Amino acid sequence: MNQEQVLRVIPDIEYDELVMILNITREMSAQQQEQFLMLYQRRRKSRQELLLLSLLGFVGVAGIHRLITGDIALGIVYLLTGGLCLIGTIVDIININSLTTRYNTKQGYETAALVTAVFNQPRNF
Repeated sequence: MNQEQVLRVIPDIEYDELVMILNITREMSAQQQEQFLMLYQRRRKSRQELLLLSLLGFVGVAGIHRLITGDIALGIVYLLTGGLCLIGTIVDIININSLTTRYNTKQGYETAALVTAVFNQPRNF
């Protein structure tokens, strides 16, 4: 897989995410890489999407971005406390790049494990 293929499927990808994808898919077959890209594209979140969800904290619905990224306990705390009185929401907006990178990296490795497991299953006919 090369950079052009990844950029064609995921046009808003960041450089660090591109490097991660190329490293994960380096030893996969072409069919596995194609399946990985299709699954990963659906599972990943863009920085703009998470930023928009975190900005909802200023209108009273804080923590949605944490629930989406899998931080369930912190998301519930944010919902109940108004984003920890908006301080947690502001900190998350400042650190949105690291939140997005952490979430997408986790999704990349989970997707790679899923694709390799599916392709390595013995076939019983």
